[in-house]
Amino acid sequence: MEKIGLSNGLSVSQVALGAMNFGTSVSKSEAFKVLDAYLDFGGNFIDTSNNYAHWQGTGDESETLLGEWFRSGGKRKDVVLATKVGFDRHGEGAGLKKEQIEYWIDQSLKKLRTDHVDLYYAHTDDVNTPIEETLEAFDSLVKKGKVLKIGASNFDTWRIAESNMIAKERGWTPYTVVQQKFTYLYPKFGVLPKYTFNESANRERLRFLETKDIPLVAYACLCKGGYDNLSRMPSEYELGKRYEAIKDMAADKGLSVSAMVLCWLINLRKLKDYPVIIPLFSARANHLIENLRATEIELSTEELEILNSIE
Repeated sequence: MEKIGLSNGLSVSQVALGAMNFGTSVSKSEAFKVLDAYLDFGGNFIDTSNNYAHWQGTGDESETLLGEWFRSGGKRKDVVLATKVGFDRHGEGAGLKKEQIEYWIDQSLKKLRTDHVDLYYAHTDDVNTPIEETLEAFDSLVKKGKVLKIGASNFDTWRIAESNMIAKERGWTPYTVVQQKFTYLYPKFGVLPKYTFNESANRERLRFLETKDIPLVAYACLCKGGYDNLSRMPSEYELGKRYEAIKDMAADKGLSVSAMVLCWLINLRKLKDYPVIIPLFSARANHLIENLRATEIELSTEELEILNSIE
C-alpha cells in the first residue's frame, strides 16, 4: 500500500484503520487478526480514542487492547498511532481544558503501552475553553515528546482557521490533520448531526483544507456497511442516482461498493479543490482485504468527474 508523506512530516498509508470497537463488540482475537492483516497489507495508520467504545463498556477497551497488541508483537515502531481527547465518557472527560488534556494523555499512554502518540486529536471543539489554553496545553505535550503532531476532529472550519492563526502568532503547534465525517453520498438537507460539530465535510471545508495543505481523515465513510447492505444505511443519507452511479462503477471495476467508495476517496486528491483524503474505517478480518483492494485501483480524472457530477 502506498504511503503518503503529509506536510506535517508524518508518512501514513492511504487508508487508516479504526479501532473503535476493539475490545468491546470486536473480540481480542478478532481484533488482533484485523490488525495483523492490515499491517501485512502495508497499512500503518491506526486510529483510536480515550473514550472508545464507552457506550459498550468503560471507554478504556480500545486503547487497552492496542497496548496489548503492541506488547505482544513489537509492532509499535511500525505504526503511526492516533488517539483523541475531549469527548464525554460516562460523565467525565468532556472538554479541552489544560488539566483535562494533561491528565488524559497520561492515561492514554499508559493503556497504549507507549511513550508517545504520533497524532493527538482534539476529539470535538470546546467553545467554553479559550483556544489559547487548549493550544498551549497541546504544545506543551509536543515539547515534552508525549505527542508528535496534533489534529482537530469535529470542529467548525472557522475555528480551525482561528486556532491555527493563534498558534502561528504564539509559536505553538498547529492543527495539521482534520478528521471529519465524509462519504460519497450526500446527507439529507436539514438533518441535524448527533453532536453539534460532527457535520459532514462540505465543499467549503474541502477547499479550505486543500488550500492549507491539511489532509482530511474521513470517518464514517462506509456508512456502517450500508453501501453493500442497504438495510444498514443510516437514514441521514440520500440514495437515488448517486448511489446507483457508485454501484455501477463498482461492478465495472470488480469491487464491492464499499471498496469503490474507498477508491473514490483515495483518488479525489487528483482533482482541484480536494485535499489529501485518508478514509478511516474498520472491518472484520474476512472483509478487510476486500476493502483494501481499493488501494490497488487507480481512477482517472474523467472517472472521478463522472462520479462527482451525479447530484
